[in-house]
Amino acid sequence: MKHERATEEIRELAALYALGSLTQHEARSFEIHIREGCSVCEGEFHKFARTIAEMGFASEEVQAPDYIRDLLLARIEREPQPAAPAIAPSRNKEMEQSPEKTSPASAPFPSPPSKRGMPPIIAWIVASALFMMAFWAFFNWKSSRDANNQLQAQLSAARMDAEELQKKIDSQSGKSAELEQVLAIVHKPGARIARLIGQAATPDYAGAILWDTKESECLALGSFLPTPQGKVYQLWFFSATTKIPVGLIKTDSNGRVYTTLRVPQEAEGATAAVVTLEPDNGSQIPTAPYCAAGRID
Repeated sequence: MKHERATEEIRELAALYALGSLTQHEARSFEIHIREGCSVCEGEFHKFARTIAEMGFASEEVQAPDYIRDLLLARIEREPQPAAPAIAPSRNKEMEQSPEKTSPASAPFPSPPSKRGMPPIIAWIVASALFMMAFWAFFNWKSSRDANNQLQAQLSAARMDAEELQKKIDSQSGKSAELEQVLAIVHKPGARIARLIGQAATPDYAGAILWDTKESECLALGSFLPTPQGKVYQLWFFSATTKIPVGLIKTDSNGRVYTTLRVPQEAEGATAAVVTLEPDNGSQIPTAPYCAAGRID
């Protein structure tokens, strides 16, 4: 299967292949994959191969220790010296019979001494140094990648913590603003308050109505159950002679109520506040049984 782009797994496999660190089976599979025409894997392999080849030349020249020279000289002394080539008898006889025909110009050129290859110990030292440099480079690259992944995970966790903290701060700020509004209404001259108490069918309902008579507004707050589909809570002000609809009360998903409503002028003499469950658009007549009710003080 050919790859469309280089991934971290492909880069790691190509680096290990260039270092010769794959098993025989893994290396064989990688070679077959490249021969099948995957240009992405082949490009990654050549990239790491060039890097490893250049690493030996990128390092500074280091003076070899003195004992290396002693080891090399001892090794050379143990090497068998090539024997001098024997002169063929026919050639010696011919030279003795006709010495006058021999001249320096006609003498055969001596064969140049054979070049000795690099001593095995030097080749081993160079190969080991290159391998160690390549391994160290790969180790640093892998460590940097792991450290980067760890930092990314820590950054993501810190970002989530910051978002959660911001939500808590916003929630506390909202609660502080609500409390300031409640206190502002309570301390106003002429403010009236009704404590809402759940009725027989809904004993867990509780709340309060803070009526700012000067601004003709009231703040409804409390804790009710979420309304059923197609239903809504409605606030009423009752007087001795009439029942005035004030407005619709909406709850959040938890049944929490915090709503500001305009109070009609005709509700000026009201003595009780009542909450009922009405159709979506509200009603002109309160529907029994009442959900919550309280006297307006």
